[in-house]
Amino acid sequence: METMAKPRYDDLKSFLADRFGDSLRWVASFDSDSYTYNVRWIRDDLKTDLSNFDFDTIVHRSMAVFNRRHVEDVYFHLGDANSLVIEHERATAVHVYVDDSRGVVIKLEPDASVTIPEFRTECLSELGVE
Repeated sequence: METMAKPRYDDLKSFLADRFGDSLRWVASFDSDSYTYNVRWIRDDLKTDLSNFDFDTIVHRSMAVFNRRHVEDVYFHLGDANSLVIEHERATAVHVYVDDSRGVVIKLEPDASVTIPEFRTECLSELGVE
């Protein structure tokens, strides 16, 4: 059985910081099977805007609703889910799925632009898991 390489989260964070600058809000990895997440980076001003409880709530709800298997169940007729982009009034969330349970949530300012599928491919390349 082939083991997947350990994702290089620092490389992804550096890539995103270079590309988006102050438009990068935060980056978190998640495992929806174990309901665990790891904040990989958060912009300084958001450290005070979001309490630990708020951040926990946001990420846990995100894992519950936007996990890959759930998205594939909703859109069962479309095949495998590779990523999910949600544009809000005050931020854009990009969920990049690494495998069935693991992925990365990237939060950007609403004026930041991503192009799918190229952005997903770049993120997976930086993570070293493509």
